[in-house]
Amino acid sequence: MAATHIVGRRQYDTQSSRIIQNVLNRIMLLDENINEAAFMAFFSDVAKETTPQEKFLWDTDEYLALTDTLSAAVASTTQETLHVTNPKYWIPGQIWENKRTGEKVFVKEVNNSTSQITVTRAVTALNSSGGTAAATMNNADTMVRHANAVGENSTRQQTQTTTPTEVYNYCQAMRWDLSLSRRQIKRQYETGDELPYQTKKQMAEARMSLNRTFLRGERARYTNDDGDDVTLTRGIMKVPTTYTWSVGGTMNEYDLDEFLVEEGLRRGSRNKVWFASTQQILAFSEMTKDRIAYNMVDFGQGKKRVGIQVVEYMAPNGGAVMIVEDRFLSEAFNGDGVGCDMGQLKRKVFSRSGYDDDLHIIPDTQDKDDMGTVSTLYCDMGLEWGLEQSHFLVTNVEGGAKGRAIG
Repeated sequence: MAATHIVGRRQYDTQSSRIIQNVLNRIMLLDENINEAAFMAFFSDVAKETTPQEKFLWDTDEYLALTDTLSAAVASTTQETLHVTNPKYWIPGQIWENKRTGEKVFVKEVNNSTSQITVTRAVTALNSSGGTAAATMNNADTMVRHANAVGENSTRQQTQTTTPTEVYNYCQAMRWDLSLSRRQIKRQYETGDELPYQTKKQMAEARMSLNRTFLRGERARYTNDDGDDVTLTRGIMKVPTTYTWSVGGTMNEYDLDEFLVEEGLRRGSRNKVWFASTQQILAFSEMTKDRIAYNMVDFGQGKKRVGIQVVEYMAPNGGAVMIVEDRFLSEAFNGDGVGCDMGQLKRKVFSRSGYDDDLHIIPDTQDKDDMGTVSTLYCDMGLEWGLEQSHFLVTNVEGGAKGRAIG
């Protein structure tokens, strides 16, 4: 039977006497049902950092590009001018290889305005060295960068580096108010009192709301109808843009392995947590049941420890994904899931001037003439995701199958 929704103060219902402390990691232990908010269970354990304003920034950087492509064919084996897509990837003194032919070229000059590179062709075949000879090159041939090579009396080489990219997100202020009348507080039931039960239930609702926000939230800043500044945080499922896979039906075992090796586990940690819906978990079971292991992950402290069952899948490159069901995804976005490098995540909390706005309870927020009581559960938090390429997104999964797709 569906729950009865009430706007305002609740009057009568089944009661419970358990009350929970007001810290974020304890909120996951309310009813020992972590799967309801699996992402928040893991996210509550990541590093917490304070930020002095609601907008927080960080820099991401990458290594120098490994490859470039030719933007024009080279019909001659003696032509020393190459037209390339990204001339800033090239500097004099480097050795580059044509991936298709194996020919090695030595970079002599770079013209960034014309995207032309002057090279010595087939340097490993010079002086009868026996290396790969020069060959014609095709438009869009992939060129792979090696190290540089200097002579016996070398001089200072040109510096090549990258510029960090500034990334930002917002903290989002969230509150949940628990309101009871004076009589509600005084009533005694066989199963306990109203206040502890309502406190517990409100915190459970907050837990699931936080989970939805930090999974699917979209970054924004706007002025509401009251003229107040409102900021919304971006959730982890809105982060991956580089490594995404819209399956569009059946997820095949070999396609999954290829995605994990070439994309999902390519950057960041080789061990990631995949927050999945039931369609994705069933797909894993259908295609790789002989390659998965079942493990228990513990949360909480001391006697309050509870566990969550996870599936571990080993990719061909030695990396692994720990697959966890998130029931919000199962109910609202079945077929979708997100892979997270948890080491890249940080929980940013807007705290300053004596205010620590990690999730906490503010008691007695009722109006002065209110004979009852109101307690406010409040936080001002946001998600920092580190390097976007460390995470991946898989969507539109409807089933799984062994082997490779036909056709």
